[in-house]
Amino acid sequence: MIIKLTLRTALIGLSLSVALGARAQTITPNQVISDVAESVSLEPTIFEIVPITSTLKETLQTGQQLIWLGKEGPNDRRFGATKISVLFLRNKATGEVQMTFAAHVSSLGYRPMDEAKFNTIVRTKSGASIYSWSLGILIRCADKDWPMAPVTHDVPNDIATNVFNNVGTVEIAEYREPNNPRLRARRCQ
Repeated sequence: MIIKLTLRTALIGLSLSVALGARAQTITPNQVISDVAESVSLEPTIFEIVPITSTLKETLQTGQQLIWLGKEGPNDRRFGATKISVLFLRNKATGEVQMTFAAHVSSLGYRPMDEAKFNTIVRTKSGASIYSWSLGILIRCADKDWPMAPVTHDVPNDIATNVFNNVGTVEIAEYREPNNPRLRARRCQ
């Protein structure tokens, strides 16, 4: 009698777990839509660099933004960054130069599936490219004008002086590498 009761209890428990498991995997149409990832692209933006001191140069603040767009164009904003600062700090004694990127990030109803990567292209006043740096930033659904932690990069010593002395603008453009897929985004739930 006890064995039959234990067996019956085990069968009921097994059938319940199968039924609940099947129910947990049921997907509603809204969930399917929110899990669909789509390609996004970054509008290139150019920032003028101005000297602050003899050892510090920084982007001129004129309200520029980095905006990643969906396939519908300029009004199809997915996420972005504002209050952007790219600065160059030179150590006079060693000649070392550090580049730092800082910004406030916002999800505009979407989040990138990975880091939002982009290229930072250092240009002379005449527009010639003299150095580039690729970096990525994290953007989460809850971010709304959230100050991100600054990201710092050491410019190689053999070109550091040239970069610091000749920087005129910084262009931030979409990260593109051969074999690297486009950045994809998902709708926040």
